Amino acid sequence: MSSIDWAVVAVYAMIVIGIGMAANRQQNNTDEYFRGARQLPWWAVGFSIIATSFSAASLLGGPGEGYNHGFLYLQLQLGDLIGYSLVILLLVPFFVRLNLTTAYEYLEQRFDAKTRSFGALCFLLFVIARLGGLLYAASLVVATVTGLPLSVAILLVGSVSIVYTVAGGIMAVVWTDVLQFAMIFVGLFVGIWTATSGVTGGFGTLWSAAGSGGKLAVVNLSWDPASIRSLPTALLAYGMLAFAVSGTNQQSVQRYVSCADVSSARKAIWLGWFSGFLGVAATLLLGVLLFGFYSLNGGLPDDVQPDGILSYFIVNQVPPGASGFLVAAIFAAAMSSIDSALHSLATCMTVDFYQRYSKSERSESQSLKVAQGLIVVWGILGILSAFYVASTGESLLPFLIQYTTMFLGPLLGIFLMGVLLPRVNATGAFYGTVTAVIILVVGSEMGWLSFPGIWRSAITAPVAIILGLGISLLGKAPPKSSIKGLTLVNQKDI
Repeated sequence: MSSIDWAVVAVYAMIVIGIGMAANRQQNNTDEYFRGARQLPWWAVGFSIIATSFSAASLLGGPGEGYNHGFLYLQLQLGDLIGYSLVILLLVPFFVRLNLTTAYEYLEQRFDAKTRSFGALCFLLFVIARLGGLLYAASLVVATVTGLPLSVAILLVGSVSIVYTVAGGIMAVVWTDVLQFAMIFVGLFVGIWTATSGVTGGFGTLWSAAGSGGKLAVVNLSWDPASIRSLPTALLAYGMLAFAVSGTNQQSVQRYVSCADVSSARKAIWLGWFSGFLGVAATLLLGVLLFGFYSLNGGLPDDVQPDGILSYFIVNQVPPGASGFLVAAIFAAAMSSIDSALHSLATCMTVDFYQRYSKSERSESQSLKVAQGLIVVWGILGILSAFYVASTGESLLPFLIQYTTMFLGPLLGIFLMGVLLPRVNATGAFYGTVTAVIILVVGSEMGWLSFPGIWRSAITAPVAIILGLGISLLGKAPPKSSIKGLTLVNQKDI
């Protein structure tokens, strides 16, 4: 990288830290730190929703996916649309109208404390497993394109994320997410501009070459349960997974409850989906154009992996100055996921465990310090986890896919029992879900159950619901206090 590239990255990093420091002056209590006192504009929350899930792996994997498979991955955005629509219809009214800080407070109001703690624990395990992988993947890319040692890149990405997340809370996270998502599009534009200006005939030439290579298909109607590029799988399996991720994951729910009202939360979600659609489409378009570019320029070296295509392009084709924007975009994609993971971990542990079970009197300032301390602790653990992964060279992708569906699928079952089935009691919800998880884990390990991992949520959630209802029917009906205003049939009582 040239000095101007480093200057671009440095200016971006200083702006991000500056946003955190500015937000810090507007926060005096946990409600402001966790939810922005519900004063954040819906459009900023909308961009933050998608920036949270748009990690460095997304920015790098998208072009690789487009290079190899064209636009077929875009079908998953229809699954996201189904998932977000169900969240808007079934869950958002409860999260916002009940004035919650975490999603798992609803589980105690509807069921009991152990169900709430179980739900919060599932979320914590999911995020903890994901955090090390996010930090390692982001640092590996930063090291590749900048020439920094991997250890320095891990410390750089991790430290910057910790500093502004601790300082600014959810307000800093949301506003930096807005900046980061804008920077991602700037980086994608730079990549597309570089590719199209690198050949005679520009965009039309690359598009024609991609078409000749069969990279322009958008829909695949064939039934292939194991393929995410099959429309039925994208709609059914991924749609249910998207429902679980966007409806039970505190990283997403924390954005909804930071909105002023239900209407604002719904608009934020729709904007999040639409901006995500544009982001995925742009990364795939870049990959399709890179296919055309390299098909006209001798092809890629055999040792370049799909996730490394963009990095290779940056190092070898992107001119000085423009490289800095692409590196800043990768940096932005990384931090927009890491900061959200850190802040949601601290929120969940503070609200669902520290404040819930602490027997001593606690002030707002004490709870705030606990939350900030937890961000530092988990940030350091994330850095250590990234160092461990770097030392072993192991791939975390299969692990992350497995545990995302293992933890969030059962959580979706609990929430649907609470919202849709007034007859389900606390005993049924808790033990039905635990039994479903045991069946899933043991069955998979013993070979009794064999199905693609992307279908785990679509299978585990219904199994948990059936078991939960069956156990509940053997016992007493839940008290009216745990139903009134807490199920879909009488949510107007909220």
